[in-house]
Amino acid sequence: MSGQGAAKGDFLLVDYTLSVLEETGERVIVTTSSERGEEAAGESEPELVILGEGRLLQAIEEALSGMKEGEAREIVLEPRDAFGERDPRNVIILPAKELSSRGVVPRVGVEIEMEGRRGRIIRVGAGRVTVDFNNPYAGKKVKAKLAVRKVLREDSEKIVELLRRWFRGLPRERVSVSLQGNTAEIKVPLAIFAYSNAHILLSGFIRDLEKYFSGITVIRLVEEERIGKAEGEAQAAQSQSEKASSSGGEASA
Repeated sequence: MSGQGAAKGDFLLVDYTLSVLEETGERVIVTTSSERGEEAAGESEPELVILGEGRLLQAIEEALSGMKEGEAREIVLEPRDAFGERDPRNVIILPAKELSSRGVVPRVGVEIEMEGRRGRIIRVGAGRVTVDFNNPYAGKKVKAKLAVRKVLREDSEKIVELLRRWFRGLPRERVSVSLQGNTAEIKVPLAIFAYSNAHILLSGFIRDLEKYFSGITVIRLVEEERIGKAEGEAQAAQSQSEKASSSGGEASA
């Protein structure tokens, strides 16, 4: 663990697990580790974290600041530093017919969205519905296990990971980046276009390039395929895309 600690603007590959602390014990709400449990111990897919970007909780970014490659840390966040304290003003009672008019069947556990806020029905009775707009983890302490797997130093590897952030599951070894002057040539497998909404994902990636690499003004996307592997990789890419689309939820850090 030599060298300087991570600082704002650094690109890191980080493994992390967030768990809420409850009376019955810890409950994992989000993790970069394999979902296959103990049988896959040691297997994980670190996530790209750009310090200062704000995609993670501020307290977690602060904990990562100063950490070195290979370093691990465990912290416990108070509710105010995690998902906030519970606010009774965020629990409201609505007429059941109001929800019905919106096409919502009033049942306990159903999630709804009103005026840009997401809430969950916690009680139904006597023609009235109680909706809780607090974050599901509000008022709870959160344990964060963090490990900096790699500090990305070369622009080419940073760009590879930016692309893989948008195209989840894209094999790292199938992407290569060559930089010359203001031009970035990015070689990708044909499977990238099997992702659902590939054009939207690509637009997001380009926005990230503009944000973090202002010196790059020309992008050449080169499709490169290994004969005999295209179909299998396309199917794998589609599966990863669907999994990523369905996994984004309330537990996001």
